[in-house]
Amino acid sequence: MIRSEKRLGAAILCLLAACALLFFFAADSVVENPADLTDTRGVPAVSIYLVLLMILASASLALTGIGSIAQRFLRRRSFRLRISVYVLANIPLVLTSLLGVLVSLAYLYDAVSGLIAALLFLLAFAFVLLAIPPKPQ
Repeated sequence: MIRSEKRLGAAILCLLAACALLFFFAADSVVENPADLTDTRGVPAVSIYLVLLMILASASLALTGIGSIAQRFLRRRSFRLRISVYVLANIPLVLTSLLGVLVSLAYLYDAVSGLIAALLFLLAFAFVLLAIPPKPQ
């Protein structure tokens, strides 16, 4: 149980690090209108997606936290119930990490920080899958 909680914690840290990397480094180099570099009206699409990604990340982290608390209370319950709670609580985290990979690779593939953020989002996805509670013997 503790091993899966550490993996889930690693997924959360990877997601937060990727969002911070996109916010502070990668989105700085994006121009508003790539067709006309002198056009500075409007907001770049990646900035809009980044704000959406951060809102989804905060909501998914809240649901993951609620799910982890529920896992503590359901420790002695049936395995199917625990897996159901785990899946329902962590589906938003999985979808947010996949959206982060999509945004990073679609808009920020030319920046090193964008590629590192995509890798961190993939690591978050993998850690969520690795943190599935084991079946009791």
